Order: sequence, then C-alpha cells, then structure tokens
Amino acid sequence: MSNKVYSKIKKSLSSMTIKNIIHIEESDPQFKALKKLYSHYKSDKVLFVKLVVINALLSYQLPMKGEKYWESFADYFSHNKNIDSFPEFLKKSNFRLLNAKLKRFEKAREAVNEIFKTEKDLKNAMNNIDEFLNRLSCLLNQKKDAKTVVFAVKMFIYACRIMYNKNLIAPKGIFIPMDSRIKSISDDKNFWKKLEEETGIPLIHIDAVLWLSHEKWKK
Repeated sequence: MSNKVYSKIKKSLSSMTIKNIIHIEESDPQFKALKKLYSHYKSDKVLFVKLVVINALLSYQLPMKGEKYWESFADYFSHNKNIDSFPEFLKKSNFRLLNAKLKRFEKAREAVNEIFKTEKDLKNAMNNIDEFLNRLSCLLNQKKDAKTVVFAVKMFIYACRIMYNKNLIAPKGIFIPMDSRIKSISDDKNFWKKLEEETGIPLIHIDAVLWLSHEKWKK
C-alpha cells in the first residue's frame, strides 16, 4: 500500500459530501449513456434495468474505452428493445472472448429474469441493495466482490437514480469494481476497505470519483 497515494486520496475524499459525489457520478459518461437510453424505455422500467445489469455483467475485456462502450450500448438498444438482441450487440461492440461472453449472457439473462419479474421486484432491490448483491452473486455463482458483479450493482444504482429521480446511495461494505483503472491506483483490497472505513463513503461511490480521474492518483 502506498501511504502517500492513500493520504492524498483520503484527504480529497474527506473534503467531499455525498452530494458532491452524486454530482460527479452524474457527470460520468456511463450515467449519461443510461440517461439517454432510458428516454426510450420510460414505459418499461423492468426491461431497461435488465439490459443495464446484463451489460454490466458483460463489461470485461472491452475492445474500446468503457465510456465509448456504454455509449455504443445506449445507441444500439435505443433501437433494439429486446434482450435477445444482445448476441448481435456483443458481436459488434464487445467481441473479445465472444464465446465466453455469449455463455455468460445466457447466465446473466437467467439471473435478471429471476430477480426482476415486475417493477415491484425492482423497487425491492432498490430498497435492499445488499440483498440484490447477494442474489446476483448466488445466481451467477460468483463472489460478492467479483468485478462485474459489483459493477452491475453500481450501474443498477445509476439506473434507479435516473428512473425515480432519487439520490439512491449504496450501503457500505460493497466492494469497488477492480478494473484496470482502479488497480492502477492500488490492487490491495485492504487499501480500499480502509479508505471506506476512514472516509465513511461507500466504495461504490468512491469508484466514480477515482475512475474518472485515475491518472491523478496512480501509484
């Protein structure tokens, strides 16, 4: 763990309120992409959430930057309003390890269909994010701190904030998605756990702040 980097990040985060952090999250290109997509799904919140969660679960080994990928996702599914369109979308925009991703898509689709049958299920997940994480990790047979699983929780929170115009906040204890940008700061899990504990800010929300400015914090 780099004490210098840790102290720098802690000092910056400690000066922020959760309102400041929500403002940063809403400037995230991924948030903006979801907002654009939702304008085509206002009458079908359940389908919108299913698409968002599935895409998050497939967001690894991308052939382009994450920002561009989510823009591509929003553009494609604005005109292809069907979960069954995912294989075609993957072939076009997320083609690395395609066979593995097609298999994961089938598993992810089963999971979201199990969790989100009605809008009531969606609201239940929104009101108990820990339980949503537990169910998702269980159905996918993955650890609760697996990168795409916690990233799916983050994007679910973004989606709910957009749909219901509420400043939905994650509970503490959900791990940060450990992608290459976050790992470039620290790949030590204790670094991140300590940061959440000492700043009082849930790691899911710390993620966007650091992800959007990762060059500033690299070890």
